Amino acid sequence: MPTHITQGEVKFGCKHKLNLKALPLSNYMSPKAMAYPPVCSWWRPIEFGMLGNDTVGDCVIAYMLHQIMIWNSVAHAGSPQLFTTAEALQIYSAITGYDPSDPSTDQGTDPGAALDYWQKNTLLGHSIAGYVNLDISNIDQLRFAIYTFGGIGFSFNVPAYIMGIPGGKSWSLVSGADTSIEGGHQVGIMDYGRNGFRENCWNTTNTFNPDFIGEFGAAAQAVVSEEWIKESGVSPTGLDLSGLLADLKEA
Repeated sequence: MPTHITQGEVKFGCKHKLNLKALPLSNYMSPKAMAYPPVCSWWRPIEFGMLGNDTVGDCVIAYMLHQIMIWNSVAHAGSPQLFTTAEALQIYSAITGYDPSDPSTDQGTDPGAALDYWQKNTLLGHSIAGYVNLDISNIDQLRFAIYTFGGIGFSFNVPAYIMGIPGGKSWSLVSGADTSIEGGHQVGIMDYGRNGFRENCWNTTNTFNPDFIGEFGAAAQAVVSEEWIKESGVSPTGLDLSGLLADLKEA
């Protein structure tokens, strides 16, 4: 796991576009229904890997594959899923038209378009029912979604100052930091606590507080997958997702 990230070692590649056709989670959950524990961690000691995001802008693809790893490690303990860089780049090409022989085609990915593709096609045999848009101004909703769906995808504008922050440290904004924007990025958020969140990207993790989301956040989605449902028919959090799954099939 790298201890220090510089821009030359990683790539961005997230095109922030809110898919207005996607169902908002607020359609299904009233504020009073958003019960979640004060602390939640779905992170597992998996060799997530860069999955190509050190050489091309496939951060959205890396997030999706990392999410599959988490679902299976939590809901189906003993059945870890690992992916290769070649597999990630295969998906990147299928969704965006990226051609490894033509660097000009490395243009990044719109998360909504990637999730639409995933809803219609499997990713290496892994399918989803769909996804819901989240309100990034609603921290309670973000926490609820992480707890309920096993993590969320979070896209944001990358401030220059985080590029020099070691893995395991905080991205929270400090006075005097260089907030010029380097590019767009997507990460998976799989943990939250009383003071903030922990993300997984670039083969490392960092924490940040809600103010970071308010300052740099662009969009977030929760993916609904039957892989998150155990043999008992419910998710590890005990929620029956059948109603939402049924609606997503009609969406």
